[in-house]
Amino acid sequence: MPTKRQHYVPRVYMKAWETQVETIKEPNKIFNGVYVYDGTNSIEGCSRNSVLWKPHLYTINFRHWYLCSSCAEVKKYFVEKIYELMRDSSSKKIYGKKGFSIIKTKRSIAKHFFDFYDWDFYYDNGDCAKKTSIVRQVEEMNCYILEDSFDAFFETKWERTLNEFINAVKTGVPVAIGQSERVIPYTVATEMLASFFIMLCRNPQFDAMGIYSRIKERILYPVFISMFSDSDDNNEMGKSEGESYADDLMRAIWYSELYKMFYKPSGGFYHRAIETALNGCQMILFEAYDGAGSFITSDNPAFKHECNIETKNTNGLLFPLSPRFLLFVGKGTDGINHVDYRMANADTVKFFNGIIYRNRMEKVISSTKEIEQII
Repeated sequence: MPTKRQHYVPRVYMKAWETQVETIKEPNKIFNGVYVYDGTNSIEGCSRNSVLWKPHLYTINFRHWYLCSSCAEVKKYFVEKIYELMRDSSSKKIYGKKGFSIIKTKRSIAKHFFDFYDWDFYYDNGDCAKKTSIVRQVEEMNCYILEDSFDAFFETKWERTLNEFINAVKTGVPVAIGQSERVIPYTVATEMLASFFIMLCRNPQFDAMGIYSRIKERILYPVFISMFSDSDDNNEMGKSEGESYADDLMRAIWYSELYKMFYKPSGGFYHRAIETALNGCQMILFEAYDGAGSFITSDNPAFKHECNIETKNTNGLLFPLSPRFLLFVGKGTDGINHVDYRMANADTVKFFNGIIYRNRMEKVISSTKEIEQII
């Protein structure tokens, strides 16, 4: 299976941090990129295309065929591909058979889709076709609709969404004389809120605010470890196999959540989170003063922050928008389109950068090489 780069932090999002960078190995070779810091003593210049991606991260392989019961577009995709394999791309046409049912059309493939492994295969002249070869080809099929959906939202819309939001806040009418809170168009506010939650959900460590971990550790791990550990002699092997099976099932649940986000109008974490935020949250847009430093971002750019030790009340959702702007979403009652617009001095920038740094998975993205000055 060829490597397919799927960026869990969109390249168009990282574009705001792009600057003239250099590498440690070739300090005199200057190019457009971002600075990447992994917590060591070194910071490296990299192109946006080369960082924060995983191979086939959002690829739904046919082994997750059971998702198709709730993901109609995924099933439709695999039905099309199976039909193409059997009837279009083969020099000798193939059809399937299960019991007395002949499986030759897209409609019949869809009808018997969930019985695929019980099919027998024949050429149109009646000769048997090699089932193992056909099954292997089907099992190698990949569906990329999740990646395509992310690209359609972020790669084509993010810069417009960002610019419209910032312009709306900076030019919005204050709710009262001398107050920093501005009223902006509701659609602009909800588009930014949607961008935050989509960025949150697309992270490979997405945990649905802790729900996934509880499901996996309290339910799935015990069940599957017990299933695979059938004797004292293979407890360790059974534990490993059980955890692997549970992890793969959780990955499928994540795919299902991402599918609901793009293809269903309600249900799932994303739609519930949006509804909750619209009914009980407000946003604060921070803009760094000239000379106050710049906001960083990370491989976990949209996250929930909770801390009862800090003197400042920063329990809420954080989302660095660019080196100059940072979005904070917290509890509020005035409506999501009432946005507080605040300027950030050097101490405030460093304060939020510390939170961003501590909530990273591994890497930090910066527009400056002197990252120790802003963390």
